[in-house]
Formats: sequence, structure tokens, C-alpha cells
Amino acid sequence: MANNASPEPIPLILTRPRLASEFFFASLPESLRVLFTPVFSPLIEIVNLDVTVQMALEDAAIFTSANGVLAAPNGQGRRAYCVGPATTKAAKSCGWSPEQAGTDAKSLLAALKDKRPMQRLFHLSGQHARGDVAAQLTQAGLNVERVVLYDQRLCDLTEMAINTLRREERIIVPLFSPRTAAQFVAVAPQTASVHVVALSRDVANALGTAQLASLAVAARPDAQAMSTALNELTKKT
Repeated sequence: MANNASPEPIPLILTRPRLASEFFFASLPESLRVLFTPVFSPLIEIVNLDVTVQMALEDAAIFTSANGVLAAPNGQGRRAYCVGPATTKAAKSCGWSPEQAGTDAKSLLAALKDKRPMQRLFHLSGQHARGDVAAQLTQAGLNVERVVLYDQRLCDLTEMAINTLRREERIIVPLFSPRTAAQFVAVAPQTASVHVVALSRDVANALGTAQLASLAVAARPDAQAMSTALNELTKKT
């Protein structure tokens, strides 16, 4: 008699801040979600700082993550230049008039240098931001000020994540930033059975010489490409 039992779900360790991890998992197609057991283990905690943003109504914001949007005041209809669809969507829901200007810091810089907005720009960001956005745009002749609204503090893995890794079964870990990748390698009890899906080559490089079961890099630095890479990985593993 044929064995029609469904395969055991694959542990999927999600290391982004909790809300971002939940949003990402919920965004996966149902046909993919059912293959996983999500293990939420944020390696970065978002801590808002006591900072006042002095913006006029004619000023505009630059957001390179949804965390910046959530830490910022209501947009009151101001223009916002955003990285990626998720950040753009968050900005719209928080009162900004958003425009997606790239999928990462590099493409955002290129778009703004080409567009050359005349108003004063505020890069509302976290303490750890990649790309030196404000400095590079200032060097290009734009009027940009960076305001740090939150810190991204490193965390340890949860007890559940540690126990999952110690079982040395097939595990998949999507990683979205170089800092998170480096922290994962630093605190994981073992990585030899871990299949990593990295958002970009920079994220993959941050893993250093860690021994992994496999490493895949998303075709583009966005959530949809990460979902596609996860789907491809499940077929191989």
C-alpha cells in the first residue's frame, strides 16, 4: 500500500524583527507556507530613539526601510522616496505621498541623482544604515540631512531556534542583511545542516567561511525574489 503521508515540515528560522518576520512569512504563497514550521528568532531588536524631526511641509523624506517609516512622524502628505514596495506601502499608510525609487540603496541613489529633487531631503533611518545615502547625495549636490530615529540592537537566538539547530536536521534560514548574517554565524550552535537563502551577495559574503549545507542568493534584493529562492530550494532539498 502506498505511503501518502505528507513530508515533515521544514524548520524555517526567521531572524528579522518579529513584525517584519511575520509579514514576510504571511506574504509567502500558501503552497509554500505549508512546507515550513516557522521559528521566529529576531537577531535585531528595533529600539526607537527620542528624536524630534524638524521638517517643513515642503520637505521630503527618504526611507530605506519600513522601520524608518514606523519610527517617523506622520507624513502629513509630504513626498517620500522609498526603497522597495514594502517600504513604499508602509509610507503610504503613514500619511506620506510615497514614490518607490529603487529596490536597494544603490538603485535609490541612482534614481535620486537622476531625478534631482529640489526640496530639502531627510533620510530618516536607523543607526546602522548601508550605502551612506545622505553623504553620497550631498556630494552629488542635493540638500540632504540624515536623522537617526532608531537603533538596531543585536539579539541572541531564542531557545527554540537553538534547540532546532542542535537537532542538525534540514533547516532553512532566510537572511536579509549583512549584519544579521554575521550575527547568525556568531550565535548559531552549528550551521552545517543549514540551507541559507541570502537577500544579496553582500549578505552572503557576511557569512564568511561558515560551513553550510547550501547557500542561495536571491535574483533581486526583494521579498518576492526571496520567496522564489525559497521555493526553488524546497525542490532541491
